[in-house]
Amino acid sequence: MREEAALLSALPGSAAIIDADGEIIASNENWNRGKKCSNWLGIEKTSTNYFEHCKKAIEHGNDYALKLLFGLREVLEGEGNSLEMTMAQNGDSKTWCKVSVSKIESSEQIALIIFDDVTANMRAIHLLRESEERYSQQFQYSVSGIILGSPSGEIYDANPAACKILGYSKEELIEGGRELIVDETSPAHIEMLRVREDESVFEGEKEYIHKDGHTVPVEITSVIFIDENEGLKVINTFRDITLEKQVEHFLEEERRFTKTVLDSIPGIFFVLDSKGKLIRWNESIEKELGYNEDELRTMSILEIFKENEREKAEEMFNNAYEHGNNGFVTQILSKHNGDRSFHMYINRFLSEDEEYLVATGVDITEFLASELERERNFALMTQLFENSPLAMVMIDLQSRVQKVNNGFSALFGYEPVEVIGKNVNELITSESTINEAEEVSRSAISGQAHQQETLRLTKHQNAVPVLVSTVPIWSHGEVIAAYGIYVDLTEQKKLERDLQNSLNDKNLLLQELHHRVKNNLAIIAGLLELQVIYESNKDVKNKLEEAHSRIFSIAKIHETLYQQKDVVQIEFNEYLDSIIGSMSYVAGEKKFSITREENTEPFMLNLNQAVPLGLVINELIQMKSTDSSAHSHSVNINLTCAGNDVQLEIDGFEKHIEELESTDESYTFHKLLIDTFIKQIDAEVSYSRNGTNSVIIRFKRTEDLRGSSSALTSRDDLFNK
Repeated sequence: MREEAALLSALPGSAAIIDADGEIIASNENWNRGKKCSNWLGIEKTSTNYFEHCKKAIEHGNDYALKLLFGLREVLEGEGNSLEMTMAQNGDSKTWCKVSVSKIESSEQIALIIFDDVTANMRAIHLLRESEERYSQQFQYSVSGIILGSPSGEIYDANPAACKILGYSKEELIEGGRELIVDETSPAHIEMLRVREDESVFEGEKEYIHKDGHTVPVEITSVIFIDENEGLKVINTFRDITLEKQVEHFLEEERRFTKTVLDSIPGIFFVLDSKGKLIRWNESIEKELGYNEDELRTMSILEIFKENEREKAEEMFNNAYEHGNNGFVTQILSKHNGDRSFHMYINRFLSEDEEYLVATGVDITEFLASELERERNFALMTQLFENSPLAMVMIDLQSRVQKVNNGFSALFGYEPVEVIGKNVNELITSESTINEAEEVSRSAISGQAHQQETLRLTKHQNAVPVLVSTVPIWSHGEVIAAYGIYVDLTEQKKLERDLQNSLNDKNLLLQELHHRVKNNLAIIAGLLELQVIYESNKDVKNKLEEAHSRIFSIAKIHETLYQQKDVVQIEFNEYLDSIIGSMSYVAGEKKFSITREENTEPFMLNLNQAVPLGLVINELIQMKSTDSSAHSHSVNINLTCAGNDVQLEIDGFEKHIEELESTDESYTFHKLLIDTFIKQIDAEVSYSRNGTNSVIIRFKRTEDLRGSSSALTSRDDLFNK
């Protein structure tokens, strides 16, 4: 029995096993719950004996129960192996059930009875039989395509409309079958078959393949029914919806295009019906104001306005309904940015006898702020123009005066009424400067600012030295006017003349001072030179010669400055040549020569650097002259300057390199002086023993070095080193 119960549960309909006495010995869930036609004999099942159940139905006049009872007995008694019959519920032709009885091979006399709902099939058959004649006419002349076939895909017949829609003849469709006009791997086709299998009917859309290869969208009704031979058949009724799809696509594109256009409108856009309800809007109203779609569909349009603006907004909408259009500036609430100023434009239109309002709003918050700032700046510029102590005039593109300030009237003596509308250059320039003034005006009007010193004439034809500045005035990328600003240079010019005279006097005094210092030093040098001539002590004579050389070097500086216009800088190349020339008597006596390489352009050196450097050169040559054991009796001076970097190299040293390099405090007087002068010019000293035994001095030129004595310490410090 367990196997039989499992078998019954696997059956889709209501099923039971009945023995020879009519007892129900097993049944499935559908049978037990009265599903799938098991109670279609018209009475409730009150006993477990199915024969009794059929007899009660017979007593109630059910002919199907009589046929079923006889059929059951024949199968159980072996007179037949099976029975199939289709019956209507309670004689109602709207619902049908198929009953199958078959004998089960067993040692006992038992039979299997199955009820299955075939209402859908019977409806189709009944309809087909009732209207066969009418259907035949409809089949031939219907504007819808009709194809008769089988669930497996065979085609038995096709009407002319189907042939026209698909492009095939009836014979080609019958021969090719369903696979000729359907992509059987298509998910849509597979889903259609599933629905039709479950429900015996499918209504919806699908695609057929035309003979030329393009797809034909159709609206189809596909029904499975049982024909008179109790075989399953399919009838497909369809109509070509290509045009509808094209219209639908066009409408969708139109809708998408309209939405794109609306979303492209700058600012917010919305449409109101006659009751003031929002029926359409663009994305900006959501993005800029922060309201979502659900809020906009349920809220009043007045809610987007600031509370104290709502009454005015309502009045404006009503006014637009009455007069057709309106516009106003208002405050709208934005969830993102707070209160925003909008310029609203409202227009009324009719559609299908209904009145609507279409409104657009442009956010002018920044514009109003910039306008306020512009007005503030204009007020400031006007006050600056009127109250400026400088003489100012504004001219148009033809150099005509538009307005002048009090400073202009004070400088040139004209009242505003005398100059407005006149050419400014014709009023305040002379014949010799009017062309230059016109060129300055044209330059300003073309967009170029200009400044120059020149002369302008007052109302009484007095010449006034002025600094003229012209400034173009721009608006939206174009010059619309120009300002002329005049600074009176009368007092400045007088002060410049006074300063120049004072400077000339001071230059003369400085030159005279250098001349007198040079003369005094020359007298001292001459006295020392006389002392050298008459001095018999050789050591004293050498010391006097060193002192004479130092004094002569300083005197040469002042002589050079006296001969030049610049009283604080000298051309050092020229000065160096004069020092070398002045030491010729030393070279003549000591039997060595002094040369200089000409490998740099002449350059200027500050007096406070030139004097210490000249004295360094003098001391080095003096040190060389005391070396009687030297193999070389010449000194070569190489001076170079690159930008502000100066390098002085003196070669020919043999004995004194170690002395110059030494850090021993037992200084010679030459080294003491050299170190002091090097410190004054903030120089670096290095020594080379690459065969020439050179002293290399490097420093940077400067114009603001302190005086040459600034690096000297006290007398005691100097001589106690």
